[in-house]
Amino acid sequence: MRTRSWWWVLAAAGSVMGCGAGLEAGGSGALPEVTEAQARMEAAWGTREVKQVLPPGRTPGTQLDKEPRPDLLTNVAGTLYFVVQEEDQRIALWKSDGTPGGTVVVKAFPPTNALLGGLRITGMTPLGSRLFFHLYTPELGWELWVSDGTPEGTRPVADLAAGPADSNLYGFTELNDALSFFRQAPYGQGFTQLWRSDGTTAGTVLLRDFGRFTSTSGEVLPSSGLRVFLTEDFEETVRLWRTDGTASGTFQLKDFGIPGLYTGTVVWTQRVGDSMLFVLRDAADGTRLWRTDGTVEGTRMLKRLDASADVSMGIPQVVDGTVVFTFTDAGPSLEVWKTDGTEAGTVRLDAFGRDGRLLGVVGSYATVLTLTDDERYLKLWRLPLAGGPKQGVTVLSNPYTDDPKAVPGLRNAVTMGNRIYFAQTLGARVQTPRDVELWVTDGTAGGTRRLSSGLTRPDVYHSPLFALDSGALLFSAKGNVWVTDGTVQGTRAVDSLTANKTPAEAAAFTRVGQQVFFRAFPGAPGFSLWAIPAANP
Repeated sequence: MRTRSWWWVLAAAGSVMGCGAGLEAGGSGALPEVTEAQARMEAAWGTREVKQVLPPGRTPGTQLDKEPRPDLLTNVAGTLYFVVQEEDQRIALWKSDGTPGGTVVVKAFPPTNALLGGLRITGMTPLGSRLFFHLYTPELGWELWVSDGTPEGTRPVADLAAGPADSNLYGFTELNDALSFFRQAPYGQGFTQLWRSDGTTAGTVLLRDFGRFTSTSGEVLPSSGLRVFLTEDFEETVRLWRTDGTASGTFQLKDFGIPGLYTGTVVWTQRVGDSMLFVLRDAADGTRLWRTDGTVEGTRMLKRLDASADVSMGIPQVVDGTVVFTFTDAGPSLEVWKTDGTEAGTVRLDAFGRDGRLLGVVGSYATVLTLTDDERYLKLWRLPLAGGPKQGVTVLSNPYTDDPKAVPGLRNAVTMGNRIYFAQTLGARVQTPRDVELWVTDGTAGGTRRLSSGLTRPDVYHSPLFALDSGALLFSAKGNVWVTDGTVQGTRAVDSLTANKTPAEAAAFTRVGQQVFFRAFPGAPGFSLWAIPAANP
């Protein structure tokens, strides 16, 4: 997909302190018992450091992006799993129940000199109480592993490419109580393949070899127990498939007769109820929206969206069974569409004659951001989903209009109930922005306001926007975790319950049970695991 858009692309163990520092009034001067202080801390609402994850005696790196940190936080049946990798590529799989004593290494893997270019563990996927993942070791190369949370239960599932040869595995997902995944076989040993695994060597089986190297994309349809996916390659064509996790239940639904572009012909896929919507584009037929329910009869084209294949498409959003999506043509001109999965219900809402971004859907309106003509401000619009002309809502402020490089943009957004929270960047399009601001809107001028500045700026560490049970929002700003209820008065820094530490660079918020875990950088010696209650007072 071409990138013509101006938008930012889319993110010491056991420290104990009671509520209120110091000795108890009238006491003998002795500190409270650890268990009492721990109970008081947990009764308060705020952030707390769960555990420092650097091994004792280890010296962290000097660059923030090289620091060992909790990564790939994953909820596995109510237990948090994560990995920590150091600069020499030693890596450890951890688990945590939210307490210092319950945050432990499951299994550690020694350093390696292999040029991997990233984490040695990828594709962490829960299946019941087990965790599947893709791991590199010098002895086995890249292979499928599984863990039950014990050292002895963390093991390779199968050596699909014998010895140190690699199995390039991807697309992990649960399907009918087993793991479904794709494999790019080593040269001379096959092509792109579909596999299934129950976590045992005997139960890890090849379902189909597609006879060519392809890219794959698709969705799982839970109600029908199917995984529906498309394969595309340059020399042959784009094909639609379905699988139920068995060899006999894996077969082709449709050959579209158009050449693939590896990653360009299939633009996006989106599950809606018991169906998958997808967009294909090619020079002969332009850009088209399709629907499938996993059957031949239920696979059909809904609408030709544009005569050209030279369009860039935004990420679709689903609200109550309606999909709202956008694309920008060579104009550039942003078009906003909606579909209910039928031909008659697939309609264009409006066009803007300029580039823009779908912000979200609130109530009966889609909201959109575009640049003003002088490119110094963002303008908020809304479009009635029932039809009708677009309506200009308001222009967002920009305190840096004297700086020609402070072009505004959108970093990320989240819809919560009848509000959309979003982060406006103010700065260069490629480099770290000058500032990042948090805004909220309900689609009206009166309900659109700036809540905070100073959100985490570097693109690699940008602030997540995370919803709490209460309807409040967590975000990272000014070296701390903040919370907002959507009002300026209700936007504040969250208290840290860990003495002398504040969770800067907070990221990777992950809900597990009644806790939200995240990683943060409170200072030396480095990143650590933190938590906050999911329900705030």
